[in-house]
Amino acid sequence: MIRIGVDKLKSGMIVGYPIMREDGVVFVKDGVVLNDTLINRLKKLGFESIYIRDSRFPDIDLEEVISHDLRQQALMTLNETFYQVIKGKEVSIEPVKELVDGIIEEILSSKKSVVSLVQLRQHDDSVFAHSVNVAALSAFVGKFLGFSHSQLKMLALGSVMHDLGKIKVPVEILNKPDKLSPKEWELIKKHSSWSAELITEKMPEERESINIALQHHERMDGSGYPYGLKGEDIHFLSRICACADVYDALTVDRPYRKRFSYAEALEYLMGNSHSLFDLQVVTAMVRHIAPYPVGEVVKLTSGETAVVVKLNEGLPIRPVVRVIKDKEGNIVGKPRDIDLMKELTVAILCSGDETPEDFYSSSDVSCFKEMGFID
Repeated sequence: MIRIGVDKLKSGMIVGYPIMREDGVVFVKDGVVLNDTLINRLKKLGFESIYIRDSRFPDIDLEEVISHDLRQQALMTLNETFYQVIKGKEVSIEPVKELVDGIIEEILSSKKSVVSLVQLRQHDDSVFAHSVNVAALSAFVGKFLGFSHSQLKMLALGSVMHDLGKIKVPVEILNKPDKLSPKEWELIKKHSSWSAELITEKMPEERESINIALQHHERMDGSGYPYGLKGEDIHFLSRICACADVYDALTVDRPYRKRFSYAEALEYLMGNSHSLFDLQVVTAMVRHIAPYPVGEVVKLTSGETAVVVKLNEGLPIRPVVRVIKDKEGNIVGKPRDIDLMKELTVAILCSGDETPEDFYSSSDVSCFKEMGFID
């Protein structure tokens, strides 16, 4: 399978990976044949991209932080928990703690050392998907920083609840496409304190997790909020959550800006690792989070176009890619793999913007069917 933007979907393409709504309900199952009605529905819901089947890439295995099933469970759990909080009802925090246990168990049992986010998300979607990603990324990074099981649990619990306070911010302000007024910005900045207050109310014993929520917008140079803390005064677990929070937020479209590519988001963190973000945390992220996920179309310095088919441990910026177009832009008769860890004269230049249809003769519809690209 291969990942493409929803604006480039064609009727007849086959979904290669389940598409979930923000509440965890599967909207489109794996194997569904797309039609114009379904494509338009995906666009209206604001999905950025999806995976589609392509017989040239049957060996692609998505290196996710957490599994699809666990992600679905997490979205449903947070959706229900946050809803209860919004309605002012009595909330049991046990489902959230069980969710965190599941995330930690899966991450610790996994042998993967390099992962990517499978971002099949809606434009500016709810806090749920973001919270799940931040918790999973934080725990994954914490694992490679040598954290104990109990530390990972505190980290994941605080991270999954870090934006809970946003339920007190009016939606029209959160999704405002224009520049915020000073008054609106001050209101937004209160969400971290509100998150800490809500966690304190539900889990007063979780002091570390409360600090994570309270300090996840503090910055190493003192430019953050709510207290303008600097360097070592910021709780280390909060510094991890801060990096995961920014990374995930940058890679989703917002009303006021276009999404960053995964590589651009990591580059932003690296570029600000001596001022805004903790260098040790950013270094761990760069080593263990892929800037070019599996299934991504990329341009090579050789001028060729390829698709990432496998991540390499130790240096995720140099994965295995499958060349599908030569430097003149012609479709290659037989795609070949290049391991960029071994072929050091070639590197990824940037993400590409082709669709799978661009890799075939546009007039040869039978070719699509023969290769299993469309039904």
